[in-house]
Amino acid sequence: MADELTELEQDGQEVVILDKDADSSDDIVSIESTEAPALNPTTDEDLKDIEDSDDTPKSQLNKRLIIIIVSGLLALILLITVIIFSSSKEETIQTKPNSQKDVEPITIPTITQKFQNSKIDSMLIKANKLYESGNKVEALKLYENIALYNESLSKYNLGVSKMNQGLFKDAIETFKEAISNNENITVSAINIAVCALEIGDEELFKYYIDLANAFINRDSDVNLYEFYNALVSFYRGFYIEALHTLELSNSKYYTSQKEYLRSKILSYLHEDKEAIKAIKAAQDYDINLPLGLLYARLGEYKEAKQYLNKALIDEKNAPLTHLAISLIDLKTGEFASTAKILKMLNDYNSTFIQDTYPIKTILNPELFDINLAQKNYDTNRFFNQNTLYQILFYFTPYKAFDPKQTIEYIRKGGLSLFVDENSVADEYLKTSGAVSKANAMLSQAIFKALNNNLREANSDFLEITKLYPNHSIVQFNLALTFAQLGDFAQAYKHFVTSYHLDPLNYIAGAYAIITAQMISKDSRRLTNEVLDNIELDPNLDQNNIYKAMIQLTQGNESALNNWLDQNHNDSVLNIVFNIISAYVTKRSEIIAPATSKLNEKLPNDVLTNIIYSATRFDTKNIKNYAKDIQIKFLTTKLDKGALYGGASIIRSEYIKLLQIAGLLHKERESIVADLKVSTKNTKDILYTLAYLDLFTGHYEESYTIYNELINNENIDDANTLFLASVASIGANHPDSAIGYLELAKLTNPTYSEARLALGLLYQEVGNIEAAITQYNGLGDSGYKSEFFTFKLE
Repeated sequence: MADELTELEQDGQEVVILDKDADSSDDIVSIESTEAPALNPTTDEDLKDIEDSDDTPKSQLNKRLIIIIVSGLLALILLITVIIFSSSKEETIQTKPNSQKDVEPITIPTITQKFQNSKIDSMLIKANKLYESGNKVEALKLYENIALYNESLSKYNLGVSKMNQGLFKDAIETFKEAISNNENITVSAINIAVCALEIGDEELFKYYIDLANAFINRDSDVNLYEFYNALVSFYRGFYIEALHTLELSNSKYYTSQKEYLRSKILSYLHEDKEAIKAIKAAQDYDINLPLGLLYARLGEYKEAKQYLNKALIDEKNAPLTHLAISLIDLKTGEFASTAKILKMLNDYNSTFIQDTYPIKTILNPELFDINLAQKNYDTNRFFNQNTLYQILFYFTPYKAFDPKQTIEYIRKGGLSLFVDENSVADEYLKTSGAVSKANAMLSQAIFKALNNNLREANSDFLEITKLYPNHSIVQFNLALTFAQLGDFAQAYKHFVTSYHLDPLNYIAGAYAIITAQMISKDSRRLTNEVLDNIELDPNLDQNNIYKAMIQLTQGNESALNNWLDQNHNDSVLNIVFNIISAYVTKRSEIIAPATSKLNEKLPNDVLTNIIYSATRFDTKNIKNYAKDIQIKFLTTKLDKGALYGGASIIRSEYIKLLQIAGLLHKERESIVADLKVSTKNTKDILYTLAYLDLFTGHYEESYTIYNELINNENIDDANTLFLASVASIGANHPDSAIGYLELAKLTNPTYSEARLALGLLYQEVGNIEAAITQYNGLGDSGYKSEFFTFKLE
């Protein structure tokens, strides 16, 4: 008879029936599994490792396990491990039996009484077909009738029948009688242990699994000995010994069953690739589900979904499989798909998601672990699209009504490089008195921004907009400070206003398009409008930086290459845009000289030095690169005030680079020392310390500082609120995290980081409908959180 795996349900639990092994010449009765309990997965790094623990069997009782089916049937069901997710190329899924209660029992074959009566044979065939068709009630009745029909049926097989009906206490007593009659002592003892798992009797389990171990050498068939021995070792928690026994076996019998058990043990030992090889060798089973889970565990999500989609044919496990797919979608940024599946499952059973795969929101280990950070560091990760845009904002000059007067006012080192000498006041401020007053206010605010008091500058620009709300220059400068502070929603609002107030302010239009992309806002109409105006301007060279900036948002490498070939302007902004364009178009011959030129112009600028170092990254030798960073940043006299009160990109990229170099703790000591002697910029130093504390594991201290800054210092922008939620998760204050994230989303409704983190936290607490709302808001965007991931709880 061809081997066949059929899954049925009994009182809400699956029963798996497998016809006898083709290699076996004996009639076999096999222990079958009720709902094969998935091991609790834990995700350390994205869905990457489904971690399995080595806990002893004593603690692992309470899972639905095996049922022995009468007839020449053999089954070894194994829903190997469960999923969840992180890290090398993607985050992965990790599964772990946290206690022996989580261990999933394995089906064992045993020799049973042979039946000569053809009527019993036909009854068995009929019963099996009833099971296969899902008619469990009639099938179970028929199995019991078989037991009653023939008095020669042994106590052992009667016990199998009782197990088949879920009468575990009755089955235990029947197997005890079989043992007292010296019938199949080893397998009867194993079956009692299985029943003990069903009813949660730990002491009974331990006694009979030890009894099985004691008798295994005495009464096991030679063809079954190695398998029984491995199985008992597995149940006793001796995984290495069980694996060793299987690998020494040269028996031709039960090869599929042994490979299935090998794959299970290998998955516990984190030998994922070997586990996949083993399970693929178990040809007698439907292995789509466990294969899907194992590939998910490796972070190979494409392969995982292929197998899981095939596994959906099995209707009994369909909810479990759908949930596994939803978790992979959550890792790969297919949030709308996740939301759709979660809604379907939640409508099916409001507690199924939480009961089956409860998740735990955690901080992304790759972000905070130096070894993982070094392992996965590359310039593509360092210069992602948003970072490139922020670099552009940082080096963009502020505008003034009277540039020369402003430059004279703030001239100090190279700061005048950040004032646009081509700014022209329009008719709105033509009277000398108005220009003088407005320019003085603007000059003071610009001076603060360039001297690392960006938050104060932002407040000043807000006040100026109250006096001159309809002036493009004022709106542009305000937008630029918001962009440098990392509040891109507010930056977009004021860049758009600036452009509409002066359609010739093309850089405002280009930056409005860029910030719209950063907050996932549709800007097609605005893009067409700005490009049309640029094309129609007779005074503008058609190979201009504004047009090239817009082409950058469109991914138009051809236009960027044209810009690089024709641009020879040595202004700071043009040099920086050259570096960005060359990076996007992979024109490496341009990057090195351009970064050197920028370094000559701004030798003490922190971001300039970061760009210089990052563009010289050697992928083949991260350790030497880390040493080079140490030398450069310990010997260069940097403008450290920028780390405290400057643009947010300086703080994030500087700390990222120091993490690669292993200098975070040294820098933290320096910041703490500055805090002790500071009398002026205490808030800014505290803000930087709170951020750095996240990366050095001082979560509780970071949480305390952010609370102080938000509640007492009124620093409550969306980015700060979000970082407070990060500290809250690190310090294990999930309720506070939800509160901060809701505030961040109110401040910036388009904040993807906040929306995703809220979705994860709501799913964690079982508020599936709220989680679905957040995931739908993200769509199938492929968005990947920098700070958050999850594991299975």
